[in-house]
Amino acid sequence: MRTASRIIALCSSCLIFLALPVHAQPASPHHVSVLEGLVVGVAEGDRLTVNSFGTEIPIRLYGIAAPQTAKVDKFTGWFKPGQPYAEDAFRALSIKVLHQQVKVEIRNTLVSKTDPAQVVVAVVYLDGRNINMEMVGDGWAWADRRFLNRIDHPRYMTAERIARNRKNGLWIQENPQPPWNFKPQIKVRAKQN
Repeated sequence: MRTASRIIALCSSCLIFLALPVHAQPASPHHVSVLEGLVVGVAEGDRLTVNSFGTEIPIRLYGIAAPQTAKVDKFTGWFKPGQPYAEDAFRALSIKVLHQQVKVEIRNTLVSKTDPAQVVVAVVYLDGRNINMEMVGDGWAWADRRFLNRIDHPRYMTAERIARNRKNGLWIQENPQPPWNFKPQIKVRAKQN
């Protein structure tokens, strides 16, 4: 039963994705899909939602990892504290792109085991500016070395090194912990209404 519902969710997500107004555009060395839309929401310092021709698409910014925000696990009800500078990263991304028309260069799509909604992993451009790189260069996100390809890796790592040396954003801290290593020390049951 669970497998059938996952297959149905995946198929419907694929149909929605295929219906998007996407066109191929050359990039080195491969072709990538590009879409345009209005940023209608920012969830975290590395996640946003774009409305493209009436379809809302969740986007995870490629190659970066912003500090994790505090959240309540929707399945367990436990509160998970966030990291320092998570709210600052959220505000920085919001100021940059919220209610702006952007170009989205799709790198990958993900389907979560716990949430069947498809998430697009992409580079977001605003007026020709690479917002992903700006978030790293401004010190609001780490270059996510776990997922960068060999072409992007040196550029993103250089942006992070410069932000670190200038003590931009989260780099004002002595030894900030990257989100992929962050394990909150305290989990508490969230208040029930």
